[in-house]
Amino acid sequence: MRARRPLASGLLVLPGLAFVLVFFVYPLLGVVLRSFDSQGGIAFPPSHPVLSNYIEILHDPAYVVVLKNTFVVAALATAIAVAVAYPTCFFMSRLPRRWGARLLMLALFPFWTSILVRLYAFTQILPLFGVMYTTTATVIGMVYYLLPYVIAVLYANMVTIDDDILAAAHTLGANSVQALRYVFVPLTRSGVFVGAVMAFVISLGFFLTPAILGAGSDLTIATYIQQQVNIVNWGIASAMGTVLIAITLALFFFATRFFGAGELLVLGGTSQKGVARAERMRLTWPVVNSAIVTLLVFIFLLAPLIVVVFVSFTPTTYLIFPPQGFSLRWYADFFNTPDWIASGWLSVRVGLLTIVSATALGLLTAIGLERSRIRGKQVLRAVFLAPLIVPVILIAVAFYDFANRLHLAGTLAGYVIGHTLLALPVTVMIVGNALRSIGTELEDAARTLGASRQQAFRMVTAWLITPSLAVSGIFAFVTSWDEPVVALFLSTGATTLPVHIFNYMQSEVRPTVAAIATMLMASVLLISAAVHAVGASRRQKLGAPSGSGQA
Repeated sequence: MRARRPLASGLLVLPGLAFVLVFFVYPLLGVVLRSFDSQGGIAFPPSHPVLSNYIEILHDPAYVVVLKNTFVVAALATAIAVAVAYPTCFFMSRLPRRWGARLLMLALFPFWTSILVRLYAFTQILPLFGVMYTTTATVIGMVYYLLPYVIAVLYANMVTIDDDILAAAHTLGANSVQALRYVFVPLTRSGVFVGAVMAFVISLGFFLTPAILGAGSDLTIATYIQQQVNIVNWGIASAMGTVLIAITLALFFFATRFFGAGELLVLGGTSQKGVARAERMRLTWPVVNSAIVTLLVFIFLLAPLIVVVFVSFTPTTYLIFPPQGFSLRWYADFFNTPDWIASGWLSVRVGLLTIVSATALGLLTAIGLERSRIRGKQVLRAVFLAPLIVPVILIAVAFYDFANRLHLAGTLAGYVIGHTLLALPVTVMIVGNALRSIGTELEDAARTLGASRQQAFRMVTAWLITPSLAVSGIFAFVTSWDEPVVALFLSTGATTLPVHIFNYMQSEVRPTVAAIATMLMASVLLISAAVHAVGASRRQKLGAPSGSGQA
C-alpha cells in the first residue's frame, strides 16, 4: 500500500494540470499558430504557413517604434524602481524584524489596492504638474506599480544579511562606504538581479497604465496588440504576442538558471528566513540617507491613495483637490445607479466562485506536488507558474479567442475560468509552501496512533494549513475583484466592476470613481484587519508569542 501512495497522491495534480492545459496552453498555442498564418487563421498545420507577419514587424517602421517604446519605457521604469527600492530596503532590513515587517506590509498596501484605483489617483495628480498623457506619466505609473514587487524581493534578500558581517568589516578597518561597497552590495546582487528581471518582465506587458496615463503616440506592445485585435488583424497581433512570449520566457528562465525559481516567487509565500534585530540602529550617514529616501518612497506610495479618499468627499461635480466642502453624494450616486450595482454584484459572484475553483484546484495540485514522488516536478511547477509569468495581455487575447469559439465570452463561467487561471499559480505556491513547512511528521505520528491516511490529513494537516487556505482564498478573490484586462476582452455583455470603472474613466471622470475606490480600499483594510485578528487569536491558542515579528 505504501508503494502506491506516491502514485495516488500524484494523480491529484491531474485536475489542475488539465485546467491549465485546456484554458492556458492550448489558447496560447492558437496565438502562435495564427502568427504563422498570413491570413491570421488558426489551423494545425497552418493553412498559409509563412513568416510574412514577422517580416512585416521587422520592416515596418511603425512596429519598430512600438518595440522601441516598449523596451525603453520598461527599462527606464525598472531602473528607477530598483534604484529607489534599494536604499528603502536597506533601511527596512536594518530595523528590528517586527518593524521591518510592518513597513513591508505598508509598502505592499498599494499592491492589494485596485490598479484602477491607483491609476485614477494619478489622473487627479499628474495634471497638476502638466505631465498627464505623456511618456513621463506612463513611467511614473509603472514605477508606482513595480515598487511593491521590487521592495518585496530586495527586502527578502537583505533581511537575511546579518549585521555582524558589517560590524566585522568595521572592525577590520572599513568605513561605512567601504563596508557597503565591498560587503553588503555583493551579497545583494542576486536580489537586485531577480528584482530587476521581475520588474522588466512585468513592464513589458503593461496595458492599462500606458492606455490611461500615456500619450496616444507612445504605443507599447500590449496596447498595440489590443488595437490589432479590435480591428481583427489577428496575424500581426499574434506575431507581436509570440515575440513578447518568447522574450518574457527567455528572461525568466535565464534568471531561474542562475538564481532558482524560488527567489522569483517572494509574493507567493513570505520567506521565514531572517536575522533577529533588537539593538538600536547606528545612525551612520548611509542609514540617515536611506531613511530619507524611505520616507519619500512611502509618501509616493501612499499620497495618491489619500488624495483619492479626499476627492471622494467633494460636493462639486468637477474634480478639485483639496475638496471645497464635504458631501456623500458620490457614494449615493454609486448605490443609486443600477449599472454600478449590477457590475459590483457580478464581480462579487465571480470573485466568490473564483475562491472555490482556485482554492480547490490549488489544494489538489499542491498535495500532488508536495506529497508524491512523481517525475517531472520541476516541469509541472513551471507549467503551473506560467500564467504568472506570461504578460496578462497575452493571456487575455488567447483566452478571448478561445472563449469566443466556445461561446463563453461575456458569461459568468468565462469570467470565473479566466480569473481562476490568473489566481491558480499563487494559490498553488501558498498551499505548497504551507505543506512543505508542516512536513509529514505529525501526520505520520497520527497514523501510528491508528488514524487512516484520510483521517490524519483531515484532522492534522488540513487544520494546520487552514490559514494558508484562507490566505489563498483571499488572494483569489482580490485577483478576481481587481482584474480588468481579461474581463475587458470578455465583456461582450455584462461587465465586471473593474471594466465598468475603466470604461467610465475613458468617457468621463467624475468623483463617483473616487467613492468606489475609497470603498475598495476600505474593504482591503477590513479584510487585512480580520486576517490579522484571526492570526493573532490562533497564535494565542497555539501558545506562540504575538510579537514574533514574522513577516
